[in-house]
Amino acid sequence: MKIKFSWETGIVLSLFIFIIFIIYTAFFFPHVESQLVSDKYYEEEIKYQEIINAKKNASRLPQKIKISILSSGIQIVFPKILENGHGYFTLFRSSSKDLDVSRSFKIRKDSEKTLFIPKKFLKIGYYKLIIQWKSNGKKYFFEKNLFFNNKMKNEKKKK
Repeated sequence: MKIKFSWETGIVLSLFIFIIFIIYTAFFFPHVESQLVSDKYYEEEIKYQEIINAKKNASRLPQKIKISILSSGIQIVFPKILENGHGYFTLFRSSSKDLDVSRSFKIRKDSEKTLFIPKKFLKIGYYKLIIQWKSNGKKYFFEKNLFFNNKMKNEKKKK
């Protein structure tokens, strides 16, 4: 028996396959588990203008924040001009909320202005580093995408 394949048969067949695909998508994809970036996204969206202003303040600093990814962790060096301040950092891992790291810190006038995040808090992979701090009455905001791999640069040996 020989089956003829005409344009009408092709259109009906492709329409049938498309309908099967839509039904599959409608019934099986809603069961895929996903995590929201934030549980309080609406409140954070309202405060976004403050973040824009804080980003501008950070970009106007004469010295920029320096991020070094070392084999022992992540080193953050703040500009020397900053005086007493406080803030917090978050290492956001989009693949899992359980791997996020968030800590507060203080910047003292006479301190070295260096923040170190040891590798025991980090897993190999991509992170988004978000630093928010307040110094001299101004708010600052800094963010950068990082890839942490514990086989990165070794620290300079002290002589």
